[in-house]
Amino acid sequence: MKITIFSGLIFLSTAFAHQPVMDMAPRWAGGYGFQIRYELFGSDTYLDEYANISNQLSLNQKTMWLEGVYTWKRSVRATVKIPYHQVKSEHQLIDWGNPIKEGKGLGDIIVALPLKKYFNLKRSTGNFGVTPQIRLKTGDNSDVLTSNGGYGLSLSYSAENFSYYQLYDLYGWSLDDGSSVLGVDVNLGWHPIHKNETNTGVFFMWDGTFRHKINSDGQSDTRFHTGPQLVVYKGNIMGRIILKLPILESSEQNNLSNGTIIQTGIGFVF
Repeated sequence: MKITIFSGLIFLSTAFAHQPVMDMAPRWAGGYGFQIRYELFGSDTYLDEYANISNQLSLNQKTMWLEGVYTWKRSVRATVKIPYHQVKSEHQLIDWGNPIKEGKGLGDIIVALPLKKYFNLKRSTGNFGVTPQIRLKTGDNSDVLTSNGGYGLSLSYSAENFSYYQLYDLYGWSLDDGSSVLGVDVNLGWHPIHKNETNTGVFFMWDGTFRHKINSDGQSDTRFHTGPQLVVYKGNIMGRIILKLPILESSEQNNLSNGTIIQTGIGFVF
């Protein structure tokens, strides 16, 4: 029995937007870095309040990301994102069988070429970005994991001064299963601490993530999650933790809520 209902949850991942390291570094020619991110979400709540009476499905997904970046010069860089998924689902059977289905394995690798135009104002600096992306069909296909290749494009704007940070990322994807994704990510932050002598500081941010997916049959799935994030850095090391709550979830299919999304990460730049 193939549980295709779960394919709609996996597309929410932040892999479709954001670039290492932490969208912030490196910013110099010949720079490189990597980060490790951990992402957790899932629930046993149906978007249709009547669906869980007969199905009682649940799903939990954990993903570990290894991501790298290299900058030929400040405005031209390449990134790669390699996911490893662990998925567990539970459902009520109408016949015999194991109600628990589990899957784990390599996900679809994403390669991108972020191109940035930097500018400096009197009290701030920022950049406009265009990022073509390719999603390689390297993942496992099973009852609870789905692999799809595709192409994406991101348009971004980022700016900061001594006290504030902002990032806006609009992007779209076309996948080889006939589906498409449109999304917007927004980060708004306060930068209360920075020590030049040790390059140490803290950002307090608010994160908003909107996704709209249209499947090959025309059915849509829309999600909006938002919540706080904390970024700390010292020297060449950066750390981040994000907690996002579901505000809007709507699906034309029977589908589960993504629940609360927790993301953590640590990155290194050289």
